[in-house]
Amino acid sequence: MSFRWTETLKPSLAARTRQGSWDRIEKAREGGWLLLSGKGDGDGVHWYRMPDEDSEPVLLNPLEDARLPAVTEAMARWLRRDHRVQLLAWRVGSRAIFRIRGRNKEWISKLYRRDRQLPERWTVLTSAAGAGWRVPRVLDWDPALRMLSFSFCRGRSLNHGWVRGEGMPSDGDRVAQLLEWLSTTRPPPGFPTHGAEDETRLLGERLETFEQVLDHPPSLARDLMGAVSEALRNDPPKPPSLCHRDFHDKQVLIDGSSGSLIDLDLAAAGPPALDPGNILAHLRLRALKGAKLPWREIAERIAGPCVRTRGVQNSIHRWTAASLLRLALIYARRRRPADLIDNLLSSTEQALGRTGEWRGIL
Repeated sequence: MSFRWTETLKPSLAARTRQGSWDRIEKAREGGWLLLSGKGDGDGVHWYRMPDEDSEPVLLNPLEDARLPAVTEAMARWLRRDHRVQLLAWRVGSRAIFRIRGRNKEWISKLYRRDRQLPERWTVLTSAAGAGWRVPRVLDWDPALRMLSFSFCRGRSLNHGWVRGEGMPSDGDRVAQLLEWLSTTRPPPGFPTHGAEDETRLLGERLETFEQVLDHPPSLARDLMGAVSEALRNDPPKPPSLCHRDFHDKQVLIDGSSGSLIDLDLAAAGPPALDPGNILAHLRLRALKGAKLPWREIAERIAGPCVRTRGVQNSIHRWTAASLLRLALIYARRRRPADLIDNLLSSTEQALGRTGEWRGIL
């Protein structure tokens, strides 16, 4: 099987299922593809497995995920107690997220295939931040099921406003406040770490898949891989700070004048420019995908305070470029505008050189 997600494959998929559109493709451990469908017949999470190019996609059931056997036991436990259960997200063989409603309370439970110091990551930020920021409160950790339960946080994601053209320059100020909170929190001894070598390794893995998925992968991606890797290796050393590591607009919930930072699965001690670079890259991604938002003004209000308080003036362009490259590689496996990958690669090149659209920001 060629493992190519091509334009010619899409009509075949559309003809074979009611969903018709596909948001994401992943490799299946058993061979073939895992396909995450667009919302076609409801708001549920629809994963399909397609063994080969000529097969019918088969709808998968999270209760039959052999690598997440605890889902069945957790579901039985909730239903015995007459709780209402909603599946919010599921990545086959990796994790599942449920929203649970009891008689007088509501919470989120997340089940994992592996425990990577999850309780430590989720409790590292325990006190309220300035300007009303908070994190979900951990309610329980069940090591047998590898299930973390935490409080439900209300609000709409920053992404909700950005993709609807409601983004404002002041959004940059709120993001800068969150980044300041993270930078002033000292990771405890033994806390997970993530550095330039780890980031380079992850980029290399994504590049390998990128070149498998696309019929004609742009050669610029491999050239930039070398340039970004060298830039990260030469990143001026700084004392590590607390990094969310998946810091982007979907992880920031806005609730009036307050808000929450969610999903601390990847929290680690790392370079101070890592999180700022990630949110800046996602900000540019939203605009490249068509969101009408003042991305430059927002970016300036994020980058400026980070340079002043984190001292990352010689690092922020490196980590922004790394995040832009990672997004370009990932979007080979996602539904996207036709020119998105080329635009992300171009933006990576400009961020690394502090030229073009990134001049004056980084």
